[in-house]
Amino acid sequence: MKFLILVPARGGSKGIKNKNLARIGEKRLIDYTLDLCKKFNKNFFTFISTDSKVISNHCEKNGFKNSYIRPTYLSKDKSNIIDAVFHGLNWLKKNMNYVPDAVILFQPTSPIRDINQIKNAINQFIKKKQDSLVGMVKMKEHPRECINYSKKKWTYLVKSQKRLYRRQEYEDNYYFIDGSFYLAKTSFLRKYKSFIVENISSMYRFNQKYSLDIDNMSDLKIARLLLNKKN
Repeated sequence: MKFLILVPARGGSKGIKNKNLARIGEKRLIDYTLDLCKKFNKNFFTFISTDSKVISNHCEKNGFKNSYIRPTYLSKDKSNIIDAVFHGLNWLKKNMNYVPDAVILFQPTSPIRDINQIKNAINQFIKKKQDSLVGMVKMKEHPRECINYSKKKWTYLVKSQKRLYRRQEYEDNYYFIDGSFYLAKTSFLRKYKSFIVENISSMYRFNQKYSLDIDNMSDLKIARLLLNKKN
């Protein structure tokens, strides 16, 4: 089975300028994802989807040579990532005669991943002949403690006739899709135009202490604290 590892790394970002090349210790943010990609065998082909020649050159220096440059119209803030995925797939077929059976999406903004858990998830995908697999982590804030607040009115996100006073009584089945791992067969992507479809996609629980999707400077500061400590 041929897997395409697609790393979407556009140059622009509203929250953090040149976010994918932001420094975290001695590395750039994207380097954490590139380091992960190096740990896969020849059945996995890493493809950098970027509109930035600076990012492309940086990836090439790290062993990922790529002549592809994503079009500007697919690299805006409101651009849909799935459109960039299809553009990359079509380019690979036309220019390299490469047609993968499945696509793994590793977003550089999620630098905290465990290679063993990732490989276990991929093995599950293969053995159970799944069409789509998405990573999830346990929610830190339980929905019973969350509210919807608007115009001085509020309601609980999770409502129940049974009143629960202790957290130990709460349901234990709430998870968060953290964005660190998406995997789908190419046929699934073309059919649904998405990596994830409710009640069709399978889920894989990642057991990790920290989960991070870097969107703003506060997230980046947390990443620096966590990853510098880890290194």
